[in-house]
Amino acid sequence: MDKKVIFFAVKLIGLLLLLVLLHVLYFYVRGQVIPVDLLVLGYSLNFVMAFVIYFAMVYLAKKKNKNLGFFFLFGSTFKFAVYFLIFDPLFKQDGSLSMVEFFTFLVPYFACLIVETLALAKLLNALGEK
Repeated sequence: MDKKVIFFAVKLIGLLLLLVLLHVLYFYVRGQVIPVDLLVLGYSLNFVMAFVIYFAMVYLAKKKNKNLGFFFLFGSTFKFAVYFLIFDPLFKQDGSLSMVEFFTFLVPYFACLIVETLALAKLLNALGEK
């Protein structure tokens, strides 16, 4: 496996572990029930999607494919589709969408999006230098 992919995965895991600890601490300090199952699902699914998207972008970059930006946009659209297909129905089982439920997906989504965007910029810069 490419060093870029491994470094990306390690960096993303580190960030997501820090965020999930802060997320759990937030619930603990507020005296709320910690939705462990939702947190595990939200963080792990966002990690897997970000990893697969980045892995594919590195593969496309090696093939000198100039459509990395479009693939990145497709990946972001795919992640929103996953939200509406998996998370939204799960969250609305009780008839409403609480802020706790919404942020169990949104926090890792934005963290992964930021890391993916920075990684894509670095990847595109490396392609431009060759």
